[in-house]
Amino acid sequence: MTIVLIAVAAALVAALLRAPAWLSVGLLVVAAGLTAWAVAVGGVDRALAPLVLTALAIGLIVPSGVQAVRSARVAPPKGKRKGAAAQAKAKATPASGFDTAEIPGYELLEKVGSGGMASVYRARRRSDGQVVALKIPMEQFVADAKFIRRFHREAEVAQRLNHVNIVRTYEHGAIGAQHYMVMEYVDGRSLEGYIEAGELDIELGIDIMKRVVRALQHIHSAGIIHRDIKPANVMIVRGGIRDDREPRLQPEAVKLMDFGIAGGKVLSRLTMTGARVGTPVYMSPEQARGLKIDHRSDIYSLGLVFYEVLTGQTAFKGGYEAIVHQQIFQTPPPPRQVVLSVPKVLDQLVMRMIAKDPDERPTLDEVLDVLESVELGVEEEAQLPTRLVLTVSARQGVLRILDTDGNLHTSIGDVGTGERDFSAAPLSVAVDSKGDFFAAIFEYRVGQENHRMIHKLARDGTPILSFGAYGMQPGEFLYPASVAVGPDDTVFVLDSETHLVQRFTNDGRFLSSFGGRGKGHGTFDDPRVVTVDQAGNVYVLDYGNRQVQRLSPEGVYQTRWAFKVAADQPGMRLLDGVTVDTEGNVYISDAAASKIRKITPEGKVGVSFALDAKQGELTDTIVDLGVDDDGCLYASRRGGHLIRKFDPAGRLVGTFETYAPVVQMIVDQRERREAQRTGAGLEAQGSQA
Repeated sequence: MTIVLIAVAAALVAALLRAPAWLSVGLLVVAAGLTAWAVAVGGVDRALAPLVLTALAIGLIVPSGVQAVRSARVAPPKGKRKGAAAQAKAKATPASGFDTAEIPGYELLEKVGSGGMASVYRARRRSDGQVVALKIPMEQFVADAKFIRRFHREAEVAQRLNHVNIVRTYEHGAIGAQHYMVMEYVDGRSLEGYIEAGELDIELGIDIMKRVVRALQHIHSAGIIHRDIKPANVMIVRGGIRDDREPRLQPEAVKLMDFGIAGGKVLSRLTMTGARVGTPVYMSPEQARGLKIDHRSDIYSLGLVFYEVLTGQTAFKGGYEAIVHQQIFQTPPPPRQVVLSVPKVLDQLVMRMIAKDPDERPTLDEVLDVLESVELGVEEEAQLPTRLVLTVSARQGVLRILDTDGNLHTSIGDVGTGERDFSAAPLSVAVDSKGDFFAAIFEYRVGQENHRMIHKLARDGTPILSFGAYGMQPGEFLYPASVAVGPDDTVFVLDSETHLVQRFTNDGRFLSSFGGRGKGHGTFDDPRVVTVDQAGNVYVLDYGNRQVQRLSPEGVYQTRWAFKVAADQPGMRLLDGVTVDTEGNVYISDAAASKIRKITPEGKVGVSFALDAKQGELTDTIVDLGVDDDGCLYASRRGGHLIRKFDPAGRLVGTFETYAPVVQMIVDQRERREAQRTGAGLEAQGSQA
């Protein structure tokens, strides 16, 4: 029995050793008291019972108590914000809280940061009182010889660099198993923090990038590749950005740091072939592939940093493997597509910097030349003889003008409640001879006298007038699905709910209407698109009747086009798009055949254009078509992100990404035709003279 008593007592002591001090003392007192009483009353045998009961209680209490204490130690405070911005605002951890050996000659003050492998402390050098930064590896990595070699390599690399925009490294060494690096202490905030807080404008972003470029030039001149260029490694000195005087950014305010994975000619022996190093969001394609890299990899990473500075968001998003895949195979939307105020010259510069092919990237000298020469607010408006006019589902720039290569030229209007805003993306858009826009917007606002659904806008987006209330009276609409402008500036509005086409003067005065629901000539069933040729004839995509009808400007039926499902079958093919060129050729999209058919004025079917659907594209929607005066055809599926360009022979010559769902697309050549008319007039005057 004595042996049993001793064993239970031993188990009891072991459990108590794992418990907090206050709990151990309390339970020991209880156990000792009960056991002494039992011994006094009935001997050793009776002492066993209270001891066992106490042990069982401890078994239940101690684990929960220990767990509670542990949880209290590791659980984050309630309401604590997470993320880089919140960490930047958090108070530094007092020096008494860190577990590190003393570094001779330095007084550790506070912990200011911690990464995945090392911590950084603010310290004071005892010899002269200078405040420095001490970088100390975490304990679990000290035994890793490869890591320690890499740690000291970082210091060796950094000590070779002396530039106003690079964090200085003073010394490095080891005290027993404690390794350390002494660096310049930068009291400030990272570029990442400024981006997340939305505190950068384009001008300030350019100035910061100039300093980073100069720092990189110095690094590369020393034969070193940084390999981890990212916003978190760019520090802005506190007080370095001033709002009260010029320059806003002091020359020494920007500091590039962290050379932990830097490589170069001198240190190439430490580079592992096939290893991925760096931060995935900012690593180059060749870096993501584990290939040999050079200074051009840093330029790519710098381009992604500049992308984020201009747009406020990273170019690539997702998990590690997803981002690596994007870095290798995908091109992000140009910055100007994300933030429409980004100057074109900077948009083009960033896209060159992040080219997948290193040979296509600019040099740092070229980057700096662009940054120093860019003039904000004086961007010249280039002439576009042929332009693609889109209305897209987006919050910014619902009307967008593209050139014939798919590059964004200008944008007009946001979705909002302001005077120049739209309540929603327009269903359709057209352009008159002066370049003014007519946009059709569906808004259900019964009883509001000032509510109108057709809006006329100047070229810069300034509202001119509006007309067309909700209703079924002449000049009113239920759903204005499509709008077109004739050569005499007559405005045609197709109402898909009433099956009518209504005519208006250029200033919104109602003229007449034609159509109505039916299956005969001049009537429609679910009409979707209206367009007008150079003679003023009107073309209506009669979707429900599976045909395209041509009518006079006043609505008199002229002819129609339809295609049989098969020669021996009575059914007709579904048609989902129509346009007409200056020579009278009609282009009709055949949904069943996934082709666009060109029909000559004589009624013959000519060239066919293949319209295969890309993965994810809708195939049961309207196809918007447009033809320029060179015979090139443009096609876009509504709700999709792509515009296809075909040459006159039917060959696909380009596919453009719109980066927002297309609601409608037209091809506008009024500037080109006006220039041709003006030139012809001048030539005629010259011949008369």
